Amino acid sequence: MTRFDLISPRPRKDGKTYWQKVGAAFPRQNGGFSLVLDALPLPDNEGRVSLLMTEPKPRDGQQGGQSGGGYSEPASSGVDDDEIPF
Repeated sequence: MTRFDLISPRPRKDGKTYWQKVGAAFPRQNGGFSLVLDALPLPDNEGRVSLLMTEPKPRDGQQGGQSGGGYSEPASSGVDDDEIPF
């Protein structure tokens, strides 16, 4: 079964963005996705909460399928640090 990571942008002290894994999404047989949150994402300065659904990043020493936690760079979706990904 395919699984996706749900990640949320967080500001770092150096002004860049850190992508924190907050949950997972699983495709449903009848369409759509089931979302499972392990943590609640925090709102940004304007009160918005944003999530990005992306393929899991492999853990060290693995070929994929499992996430290693936070994402120190924007996910490989072409999203800039200051751009909202949707």
